[in-house]
Amino acid sequence: MYLSSTDIRQHVKLWGKLLCEIPLLFFLPIIWIMRNLLSSQIRRKAISIWTGAPIITVAKNCRVERLLGFNSISIVSRTYFITDEFDYDLARLAKGNHLLSILYTYAAFLLVCLMAVQVHTYVDGGLLPSHQRRRFNPLELCAYRLLGIKLLVWTYGADVRTHRRTIALGKPNCCTDCDQVGVACICDDKLGAANYRRVYRAAAGVFSMGDMLEYTPASRNDLFFWPIDLDADHGRRYAPTYPALGPSKPLRVVHAPNHRMFKGTRYLEKAVAKFRSEGVAIDLVLAEHLPNQAALELYRSADLIFDQCLIGFHGYFALEGMALGKPVMCFVRDRQRYLLAPDECPLIEADVVHLTDQLRQWATIDRAELQSIGMQSRAYIEKYYSYRAFSGRLRKAYQDMGLM
Repeated sequence: MYLSSTDIRQHVKLWGKLLCEIPLLFFLPIIWIMRNLLSSQIRRKAISIWTGAPIITVAKNCRVERLLGFNSISIVSRTYFITDEFDYDLARLAKGNHLLSILYTYAAFLLVCLMAVQVHTYVDGGLLPSHQRRRFNPLELCAYRLLGIKLLVWTYGADVRTHRRTIALGKPNCCTDCDQVGVACICDDKLGAANYRRVYRAAAGVFSMGDMLEYTPASRNDLFFWPIDLDADHGRRYAPTYPALGPSKPLRVVHAPNHRMFKGTRYLEKAVAKFRSEGVAIDLVLAEHLPNQAALELYRSADLIFDQCLIGFHGYFALEGMALGKPVMCFVRDRQRYLLAPDECPLIEADVVHLTDQLRQWATIDRAELQSIGMQSRAYIEKYYSYRAFSGRLRKAYQDMGLM
């Protein structure tokens, strides 16, 4: 059988990971004995670990859980951008030494196995490297189950979205413009379903929301787990700046195109280019490749924030924009099922087919309404997405599950 160079590299990486896991098989029985001897101390310390893909909400959810009395710690093997949000960034601790980073990862896993009462991950994995892309490491799943560690699993999108299920939702969708099949998401329906079944069986609970609930049968979908820290920097980070009344300046639209093919960036750019050719006063500002604080300053300058027009659910960017007092345009496929308090949510509909007409209306006829919508947006975040609001939902879920 012919193997391409890519196949050979993948096999070498897999065997390398398996070899690294052999020492764990020696240490895990010792850890099992130690956990039994120290069971009362472990329960009393209530150490809860948040890990997996380095999504910024890992760190934020970790902080909220501390409000419930847990000794919560966030650990990631790497980060996408330089940030101090996580308690432990193993790659940063290794100072660029790849071998040391690997050693830290396996050492951290053993410490987690020894001390944690519960571990939070995403559907595509936790602390140990995956054997296959976006599949949960089977040894990690087995270890948590055998050691009696509660596994709580969350979703972020790419860990659960599969091709046929996405297409079945109707157009537009995540697959409409995607040219990274098998890379951007788990994609393969059979592999995705098999991975989810394994994780679901091992988990004490799986939490989903928005369009992600379409891929996570029997998950709990009422937590809406992307909270905003409205008290950050003494309230300055998300201090609201509402759009000015009146069309004295061009409508300033801000968009974060970190995933252009999923957010429909090209449709937005096409619409804005058409307006400019017609003399409509509109500016488009793209916030990309920026640290969070710099991006927030750009969001603050917006009259209107454009989230996406393809995925069918808002992102964290949309919530940050609303917290800043901005009206946000977003395509939501099913408002009643996907949104928290849908009748109160002031998200402005973004329809890719009618996007040009919708934007034109906000740039001209309805511009005076944007300030009022911005105020509604801020009030919505304060009521439903503050740390206090999310901690209430999390507490109820834990009580229902017998974790508190």
